[in-house]
Amino acid sequence: MTKAIIPYQSPDIDLPTTNNYFHSKSVAANRSAVLSELRCISGVPEIASTLSHETVYKLVSTPEGGRLFKDSVGNFKGVFYKDGKIIEHAKFQTVSPSLVKAATTVGSQILLLSIAMQLNRIEQGISRILNEFHNDRISEISSGVKQFEQAMMVQDIDRQSRMIEHAIQTLNTGIEKTVRSLKMQIEDAPNIKIGLWDNWFTNKATVAKEKFALAEESFKACLLGIKTLSECYASINEANAASATLINNLSNLKSSGIETAAQKARLIPAKANKFREEPWLSFLKNEPLLIDEINKCRSLANNEFECIEIEFKPMEIMEK
Repeated sequence: MTKAIIPYQSPDIDLPTTNNYFHSKSVAANRSAVLSELRCISGVPEIASTLSHETVYKLVSTPEGGRLFKDSVGNFKGVFYKDGKIIEHAKFQTVSPSLVKAATTVGSQILLLSIAMQLNRIEQGISRILNEFHNDRISEISSGVKQFEQAMMVQDIDRQSRMIEHAIQTLNTGIEKTVRSLKMQIEDAPNIKIGLWDNWFTNKATVAKEKFALAEESFKACLLGIKTLSECYASINEANAASATLINNLSNLKSSGIETAAQKARLIPAKANKFREEPWLSFLKNEPLLIDEINKCRSLANNEFECIEIEFKPMEIMEK
């Protein structure tokens, strides 16, 4: 079930420190826009004034076809919750259409950041430490990441958006090239079956380790690129574009031979109790969950969701 969820506290963002600050600030600003819309709804401030000011409540309103549901006399319906229990049924006389847009913006932003964090964890699981990128394809992904990092420091919103859009183009190009290389690198790695003569003149595990160094480097770069794409789209509030782009990149990455790579990686000895196939298997395990969250983003962007849930303290509604 897809919901537009606006939590009281921004979720912990498990990304590099600079990114954490940037995204937390952005989520807080978008949530503030939701609260501003709530203050303008006839009936909400009146109800908020009767509630305990320091308690966190949740307002749930169910849309119908992307619009908040009206009763027979034209009032909008909503329910106030505390600790999972209904404490007040509400009827609002006026609702600005921008409330739905503001709510879905926060909901999709949080989903996209969740996707970025999951990809970041998989990427971190690759034991190979890359201090520099050795070819043009991977360098293009690195360039896109740096462009996004630079954009996060820009104060002018319009200029920042243009820089992020440029980073998206660079990342997409780099990911596409690197995925093609990854497919060849996986195919080139030795098979897990050891034949009669395989270890006669060379050690197959040593060959696999050398071959897989390139594949791991490309895989890590692709994960970094797709993770950064998710952050980029979260920053410019483009959930529909994010859905199409992320699904395409994840699909291409998976079809490059990730299952085969996970099997071939078993030839390489474990190091510090870390098996080289684990990141590949982790991607295969998490990919369906990532696709599900991306589809939720698309639903929010198209106003196809079950309800809006807004957590708040009454004092936030009464502030202005």
